[in-house]
Amino acid sequence: MIGKKIVYEIYAAFAVGIMISLLILSWIMWEKGNVVILVYVGYALYVPAFALAVTSVAALKRRGKLKSGWEHTTVLIEKEVFRVVRHPLYLGGALLSLAILLITQSITSIILGLISIFCFWMASKKEDEFNIEKFGSSYREYMKKVPMWNVFKGLT
Repeated sequence: MIGKKIVYEIYAAFAVGIMISLLILSWIMWEKGNVVILVYVGYALYVPAFALAVTSVAALKRRGKLKSGWEHTTVLIEKEVFRVVRHPLYLGGALLSLAILLITQSITSIILGLISIFCFWMASKKEDEFNIEKFGSSYREYMKKVPMWNVFKGLT
């Protein structure tokens, strides 16, 4: 069980590290891209990205019966943002990475952004495996009801 946890934490750490690097580089180095509509879409994605991150951390603290830290829950959370998507924090990070690559439109940001999104996706997949071992059949049922990242499906 610990091995699976380490794998998703490595993917998550890479994803967050790349996303933070993208943020810093976009502020100090890159200019906005030439395709203006993509720049506006990128800025618009900041809102759901930050909303997903803030609401998921708040729900983890409020409902998770934390053992340690803010993310080590002892109960399966199926309310608030976790009733819409299973991995809102990772989805928020992926959306922020996408926003940055749309705003800057540089080759480097596109490559780093896509790697970051891939790592967030893999962290989500690996965390599902870990959570199946941790919560058993109740997590399998939760997976049937709540999509991993598809917010629109989760809202229906």
